[in-house]
Amino acid sequence: MKRIIALLFCIQLSVVSLFALTIPEGYLMFDNSKTLPIVYVNTENNAEITSTDTLMKMTLYIDSVVADYPSLGSAQAPIAGTIKGRGNWTWNGFDKKPYKIKFDVKHKVLGMPNNRHWCLMAHADDNLGFLRAYAGFRISKALKMRWTPRTRPVELVLNGQYKGLYFLTEHVRIASNRVKIKEQADNESRADSITGGWLVEIDNYQTENNIELDEGNGQHVMISLREPDVLTNPQRTYIVNQMNALNNALYGNSASKLQQLLDLDEAAKFYLVQEIMEDCESYHGSCFLYKDRDTLGVADKWKFGPVWDFGNAYNRHADRWIYDGPIWPQYWIGQLATWPEFQKAVKEQWWIFYHTQKDAVRTKISEMATSITEAAKNDAAVWRNTNNYCDNSNMSGKLNDFLGNYDWRINWLYSQWGEGIEPAIWGVENTPVDAVQSEKILKDGQLLIRRNGRLYTISGQLIEAL
Repeated sequence: MKRIIALLFCIQLSVVSLFALTIPEGYLMFDNSKTLPIVYVNTENNAEITSTDTLMKMTLYIDSVVADYPSLGSAQAPIAGTIKGRGNWTWNGFDKKPYKIKFDVKHKVLGMPNNRHWCLMAHADDNLGFLRAYAGFRISKALKMRWTPRTRPVELVLNGQYKGLYFLTEHVRIASNRVKIKEQADNESRADSITGGWLVEIDNYQTENNIELDEGNGQHVMISLREPDVLTNPQRTYIVNQMNALNNALYGNSASKLQQLLDLDEAAKFYLVQEIMEDCESYHGSCFLYKDRDTLGVADKWKFGPVWDFGNAYNRHADRWIYDGPIWPQYWIGQLATWPEFQKAVKEQWWIFYHTQKDAVRTKISEMATSITEAAKNDAAVWRNTNNYCDNSNMSGKLNDFLGNYDWRINWLYSQWGEGIEPAIWGVENTPVDAVQSEKILKDGQLLIRRNGRLYTISGQLIEAL
């Protein structure tokens, strides 16, 4: 009997060893936490994703796990599309890789609107509990920026191998439910069509179509064109002239010229997000601007946004402005900050955030940390012994660290701006009204004005008739 038991034990060890040799490393050791949606991606022939340029065929399905969102596809009927690597430093500097996904047709994903283009963000460079990007997005939403990318924490299984915690995120692009401007066609030449549909980025990587601007202070701004992709000579001439005009207005002496070209309120919101996050790389790269088409002879203004990369937030930890002695050049913002009109807009947005949003954002960050706690432990188990690994297994400690940074920055900004400037109350015709005739209310975390049975934003935009 002992010999039979010993023989069976040896057979069992042999089977386990053989099985381990045929399964990708990590598959036996790690599994999903079943606390977040699970994204299953399979490339054609299980090929490895090795490039940010080469699109590979793939299929994908999502088990929502949690009841908040519907699943997408199934193992038997997955969604077809392509996948490739994404990013620069985040692709080359880490073993845990981010990816760009493109479906063959549009799909709603985990409660996010229809689109073909999505990102699987690894946030491998975030040693503050994967919370940097989420917090930056939440502040952007709290400030009512025109569009903020939506994101959902998920767990990724790629070609049968568990890859840990990722964030399925909307890709920045022009669309009716993303950067909402009229899309401009490639190779367009009609004068009335080339005035809008522009999405550009202040970038720090040289690309073929970059526009290089001399700031006049020894720095050169590189502008990458995101949309449209292929330009005619008229398109190229238009965008070069626009970027030079904006650059010249920033360093000129005419406030009216600057305000003709740039939406100061949206610029103030974008900047305030960066200061709260102490993002010392914010105007160095991944800094987007966009412009819609001119209408009836009225030029649309350039708008900063949407917010995107917060990989270096809270890294400097300095009691000074992000443009004051930055680690990386902070293009344009140091000059923009000298304009009194811009500073007034910033202080008005700070007043709103400080009085109505700072605590709500803090709560949302805590809720996110709780939701990813188990997945973060699994992520740590998978990637602990890999290149440039950030250990986020102790989410309680990481949350305390993050909130400590957040509170410190809020307090420092308060020491500079106080409570800011209370925005003016505006009426139906967008003219000042007597405060007695209007009532300020807080609804869903947003400061609104109630007057004559209607709700308005503080800038006078009609929200709804009551």
